[in-house]
Amino acid sequence: MAGVDKLHERGIKGKGVKIGIIDTGVDYLHPSLGGGFGPGYKISFGYDLVGDNYTGINTPVPDDDPLVTCAVGGHGTHVAGIIGMTDAQNQGFGLVGVAPEATIGM
Repeated sequence: MAGVDKLHERGIKGKGVKIGIIDTGVDYLHPSLGGGFGPGYKISFGYDLVGDNYTGINTPVPDDDPLVTCAVGGHGTHVAGIIGMTDAQNQGFGLVGVAPEATIGM
């Protein structure tokens, strides 16, 4: 539909590209997103602008860890998956993001 398969066929998969996402955070422990955080991982950089306990009413307490589990809020994880998930751990579904070789920051 978006023609991404045609780009992938030509070898265009985001290698060398850094993509920044501003969203709810990311479950970087998810196997489709590399299972970790920091240099060498799919989600290699990031920052939590509001903190883990922010409700929209209380005062934000930022921290250096953008982890948000899917059980808490999965929108940022969903967006990161569309952009860069890899099919290595997708249980044979063959799913892959638009730029699976890109590095993502949250």
